[in-house]
Amino acid sequence: MRGLRTILLLSLLLSACSGRQAVPDALPSCLEELEGHTVAVAGGSSTDLLLSQYEGIDLMRISIGDMPVAVKSGRAEFAMMQEIQYDANQLDAQGFRKCFNGILKGLSALAFRQDDVRICEDFNSFLREMRASGEYDRWYGNWIHQLDSMVVETEKMPAPRDGKKITVGITLVFPYIFIRNDSLSGMEIDLFNRFCRSKGYSPEYTIVQFPALIPSLNANKIDVILSHIMVTPERARQVLFSDEYLEGSQCCFGLNPEWESAARPGFWTRTRESFRQNLLEEDRWKLLAGGLAVTLELSLLSLLLAILLGALLCYLRMRPSAAVSGTTRVFVDMVRGIPVLVILMIMFYVIFASVQLSGVTVAVFSFGLFYGACFSEVFRTGMLSVDRGQWEAGAAMGLNRMQVFRLIAFPQALKRIVPVFKGDVVSLIKNTSIVGYVAVLDLTCAGDIIRTRTLDAFFPLILVSIIYILLSRLSGHLLDALDRKLNPSK
Repeated sequence: MRGLRTILLLSLLLSACSGRQAVPDALPSCLEELEGHTVAVAGGSSTDLLLSQYEGIDLMRISIGDMPVAVKSGRAEFAMMQEIQYDANQLDAQGFRKCFNGILKGLSALAFRQDDVRICEDFNSFLREMRASGEYDRWYGNWIHQLDSMVVETEKMPAPRDGKKITVGITLVFPYIFIRNDSLSGMEIDLFNRFCRSKGYSPEYTIVQFPALIPSLNANKIDVILSHIMVTPERARQVLFSDEYLEGSQCCFGLNPEWESAARPGFWTRTRESFRQNLLEEDRWKLLAGGLAVTLELSLLSLLLAILLGALLCYLRMRPSAAVSGTTRVFVDMVRGIPVLVILMIMFYVIFASVQLSGVTVAVFSFGLFYGACFSEVFRTGMLSVDRGQWEAGAAMGLNRMQVFRLIAFPQALKRIVPVFKGDVVSLIKNTSIVGYVAVLDLTCAGDIIRTRTLDAFFPLILVSIIYILLSRLSGHLLDALDRKLNPSK
């Protein structure tokens, strides 16, 4: 409970201290006037590449959903976003104003692997038919002109499930793709579902972070990228683009110097509104519930694999053979020396690139490998703490080596292992928060999705933090109970 009270006190303090930041007297009117300022951009985007050419601009590479929060909090002075996104999120009504627009006018298209010419041509054919019949104009007009009222719905007829399977990599950015009432919606989802119904494909949508889309495509983890990806010469060398289906441009925005907010409501009023907006609207609580289930599944399966692998590595490490022991030691040191995130990425994009394994399976194997190496040293230290005389006494009683281990050495070592083991278990649970990099919708990723939709960074992050604290405390209490059972004198 102490950790929970700390989080609640921190929430109150941050809420009390967070206020309206200093607003610039004048807004920039061109890219050159951004020099000397901090500008938020989507990492790996075309805007990132463009602004990187200006040495005087301090770039903050964050997700699109965090940009308004970064500007309002003063972390960034300005931000770059597609005009469609800016208008759809009604940022003018939230105290922002466009500084200038029309930057990076470009066309968005689907991206396929270079050898997937047939699927690409199927989409191009569908797009030509859609334009010729006038259906494209109706689709575009309905979404663009009715976004403010949120009455536009994805067509009720779902994409076929009995057609040829196609895995679609997506990123969630309103209004292109977003989750509403626990299901995917958005103008791009609508367009792609129409294509699948027309050409007999059965789509399986996978959420992937934007910088990982092209690597996932080339690693055969997905078959097509559907994420308003802009056609550029650099990207065209790596992927096969379809015909363009959407035109757009970037705008720069910052806080509106002329905007005056209404009286700031009280803390509890803001909390109730955040609770309603982040959890109840569009059944967003289901995202957190599903993410929590994935986090628990990952943690339990990874823990079991890590214990088994750790025991095996400990056994090999303690073998009398110098070759076996030395090779195992080198392997353990190498794995422990690599950050778990790097191991996860290597497993997903390199080692298992040609194998169709789910992100959850790869994550379980990656965490099991890393923490198995960590556990092996914990187990070995526990075994070495058992006096050699215990082994000799067991042998003198006529017990073989396995019986001595099971009946004498292991029970004594376990008493010393559990207290140290607790920290690694808690670390494993917390480190599962990185699996969003390999398209796994865990608890942290669910919080990110809510944040990109509501543009509220505070409430989702605090809520996810509290859940992780509770999970860590629960696992700690369970191991403490085991420790007390093994050591009744404590």
